[in-house]
Amino acid sequence: MHKKLVYTIILIILLVLGVINSFWEFEYNVNSLESFGKSNELTREEREWLDQHGDIIYGADNNAPPLRYMDEESKQYQGIVIDYIRALSIELEKEIKVKPLVWNQALDSLAKGETDICDMYPSEERAKYYLFSEPIYNEKSIILVPRDNQEISHYNDLRNKAVAAQEGDYVCEFLNSKVDSIDYVYAPDYYGAIMRLKEGKVSAVVGDEPVISWLIDKLNLENEFKILENPIYEKECVLAVPKSEKILLNIINKGIYNLNRKNTMAKIQQKWFGISAPFIKQKILEKLGLSVGIFSIVILMSFFLFYTWNYQLKKEVQKRTEELYMSRNDLETTFNGLIHWMIIVNKDYRIVEVNKSFCDIMKHDKNDIINKKCREFPGSLCTADCDSCIINRTLLEEKNLQYEFKYRNRIYEMSTFPLKDNLKNTHRILIMIKDITSSRVVEQQLLHSNKMAAIGQLAAGVAHEIRNPLGLIRNYCYLLKNDMNINHNVSKEAVSVIEASVEKASNVIENLLNFSRISGNSRENINIRDCISSIIKLEHKVMVKRNIQEEIICDTDIICYVNQESIKHIFINLIANAIDAMPDGGVLTIRCEKKQDTLFISCSDTGIGINEKDLDNIFNPFFTTKRLGQGTGLGLYIVYNEVQKFVGDIKVSSKLGKGTDFYITLPLKGEDITNEEQ
Repeated sequence: MHKKLVYTIILIILLVLGVINSFWEFEYNVNSLESFGKSNELTREEREWLDQHGDIIYGADNNAPPLRYMDEESKQYQGIVIDYIRALSIELEKEIKVKPLVWNQALDSLAKGETDICDMYPSEERAKYYLFSEPIYNEKSIILVPRDNQEISHYNDLRNKAVAAQEGDYVCEFLNSKVDSIDYVYAPDYYGAIMRLKEGKVSAVVGDEPVISWLIDKLNLENEFKILENPIYEKECVLAVPKSEKILLNIINKGIYNLNRKNTMAKIQQKWFGISAPFIKQKILEKLGLSVGIFSIVILMSFFLFYTWNYQLKKEVQKRTEELYMSRNDLETTFNGLIHWMIIVNKDYRIVEVNKSFCDIMKHDKNDIINKKCREFPGSLCTADCDSCIINRTLLEEKNLQYEFKYRNRIYEMSTFPLKDNLKNTHRILIMIKDITSSRVVEQQLLHSNKMAAIGQLAAGVAHEIRNPLGLIRNYCYLLKNDMNINHNVSKEAVSVIEASVEKASNVIENLLNFSRISGNSRENINIRDCISSIIKLEHKVMVKRNIQEEIICDTDIICYVNQESIKHIFINLIANAIDAMPDGGVLTIRCEKKQDTLFISCSDTGIGINEKDLDNIFNPFFTTKRLGQGTGLGLYIVYNEVQKFVGDIKVSSKLGKGTDFYITLPLKGEDITNEEQ
C-alpha cells in the first residue's frame, strides 16, 4: 500500500509538471524546460559579430505564395515568412535583406555562404551543409491530382508514376525514403509544376500545402484538381544557416524565442488569413481556468484508470493462475494416461519426470525414480556405455533419434526429443518408449507369407526343371540295365548325361534352398553379383518362356557386409515385379555399383509401366494393380521396409508403355540394420 501511495504522488507530480509545461508552450510556444537555464539576451561577442558582419541576407524562393513571392503589382518581395523575417530583423536590431531566388539556387547560395539564412525543413541530408534553428512554423506537404483521378489516394500510390515537384524540395527526399520508382519531373517553382499537371505531363504534384492551395485558388483550378485528404507529412520549418556560422545560429535562436513569447507568428497568420484560435492570445485567467479543469480531469481519470488497472490486473492474474493450474492438471493427466513410457532427463542424466506407465513397468514409486540417473535403469534406458548412449547423442547432436532394444522378451522402440530453453539450448531430453513387439511379429508374418507365395509361384518351375533331368536319368539307367553289352562310347555318354542331369537338379534345389533359407538379423560378407545370379536362375524358366532377356551390370568383386535376408528380399521382389511387368517379353537390366561406403542399385524393365496416379501408392502394403490371385501387394512394401532398415533411399520413375526404373541407395556404414539385444 505504501508503494502505491508513492507511485500515486509521483504520477500527480508528473501530471502537474505536464500541465505547467503545456500552459507554458500554449502561452509562449516554447518548451518550459528549454526556457529555464537559458539566457535570451545577446552576448557581447554576439553583438560584436553583428556589428562586424554587416547586413544579414535572407535568400529563398521567389514564387511560393503566400509564404514568400514577388508581388506583380507592387514589385515587392512579400509573404508570411517575409513578414516574420522583418519582425526578426527588428527583434535583433539588425538589418536583414531579402534576396528572391529560384528555390534550388537559394539552397546552393546558402551552402556556399552567399546568403546567411533560409527557411526550410530540416533533414539528415541537409544537415551535412546547414545548421538548423528552433522551429518557426508548421507546414504540411500534400498531393495534388486531377479531380477525376481514382488511382492515387496515398503517397504509396505514386510508385512508377510521373510526379511534378519543385527542384530541391524536401518532399522528394522524404518520398525517396518511402517509395521506390517515382519518376520526378522537376520545375523551377510550384506554378511550373501545376502547369505540367494541367498539361497532362504528370499524374500528380507534390509540395507545400499553403503554396499549392494559394495557386489553385488564384488560377481558378478548384474544379479541375483536388488535394488529397491525407497529407504526405506535417513538419516544423526552421531557419537554416551555413555550417560555419554557429554564432549566427545562437543569435537567431534567441530572436525566435523572443518572437514566440510575443506570439508574432500568430499575429502574422492572422494578418494574412484572419485566423483566430489557436494563435490569438486568450486571457490568462481563461487559460488558467482551462488548465485547472484539464488538470482536475486528468487527476480523476488517473485515479480511475489506476484503480481499474489494478482491479483488472488482479482478475487477470487470478484467471491466468487458474488456467495454468487447469492446464498443468490436463497435461499431467495426459502424460500419465499414455500407455507409452515417458521419461524426462536433464543434462546431468538425472530423471526429472516420468509417467505412470514407466512406474508400473519398473515396479517403483514415482518418488523413488525422480532424481536418479538413467544408468540406474539399464534394462530400459541405457544402451551400453554412456558415450554411445542415445541420450548422450541426443544432447550432443540436438536432434530426434530412435533406437530399438529388447527387454523382458519384448521389443521396444525408444525415441528421444531435445527440449530447448528460451535461448534455444537443449537442457532436457524427452524419452518415449513404446512396445512394438506386435508390429514386428506382424511384419515377420507378412515377410513369411510373401516368401511362401513366391515359393508357390516357383514350385511349378522347379518341378518342371527337376522332372526333366530325372526323366533322362531314368531312361539312361533303363538302357544301361537292359543292355550291359552296349558300346562303350554309348555307355560313357549315358553316364555323362546322368551326371549332368543330377547336377542340374541339384542346382535347382540349391537355389530354392538359398531363397527360402532364414538368415536372421546377422550380417555377413555377400557377393552382390552371385546373389543376383542365384535369384535370376530361379526365375530363368519364366524369363525364357516370356522371352525376357537379362542384363546384369555388376562387377564380380563387389563384396558388402550386409544382412543377407534383406538384400535377397530387395532383389527377389524387384526382379519378380519386373518380370510381371513384361508379359510379352523385354529386357531386365540390373546395375550395381559400390562407391566408398554406399551401394547403388538400379533395376529397370521395358514393360508396361506404372500409371502416374499409382506411383504414390506402390510402396503401400496390399496395394496392387494385378488381378485377383495374381499378386499380394506386399512385394514393393517389403522392398521399401528393407531399404529403410539400411537407412537408405528408394526412388522410382515410370512411363506407361516404356517401362519402370527403380533407384536404390544403401549406406553400408552405421548401426546394424536391426538393433540387437543389449
